[in-house]
Amino acid sequence: MGVLTLVGAHLMAAALGLYSSAPRLSVLESAPGTEAPGLLQIAVQVNDGPTGSGVRRVEYQLDSTSGAWTPLLHKSGTMLYTGLHDTSSLPGGRHALYVRAADYTGNQRVISVPVTVRPVAPVAPHSSEEALDVSFRLPEAPRRDGTPQG
Repeated sequence: MGVLTLVGAHLMAAALGLYSSAPRLSVLESAPGTEAPGLLQIAVQVNDGPTGSGVRRVEYQLDSTSGAWTPLLHKSGTMLYTGLHDTSSLPGGRHALYVRAADYTGNQRVISVPVTVRPVAPVAPHSSEEALDVSFRLPEAPRRDGTPQG
């Protein structure tokens, strides 16, 4: 009965318009030097407040708000949502990260923060002279009498 009462209270609050504010978002910065070239680590703290209807989804886009949004994963038991974005095809430098969160009554908030993408260094092909010989010889099975083969 307690669950039904809680669900009923949320439905009543939604009907009365008490869930009128969107979730609050805060993009967390990565520690300097922890971002690998070619990957953008995204961490967002989202809070819908004590009277909110609850966070329904958190998603992001890079450099645009049109097109498909990519969902961030919720870390159970926290208000943290995280994700990794492959930036290997993007030019290095400043970009805009757009993050949006929506609650269960349809309120949504979009924020934008600047992010810096580190370019991926091209991998130089190895010449045949630099190739390493990694061949090896497997030990042969011992003879039936237990002595090693030549």
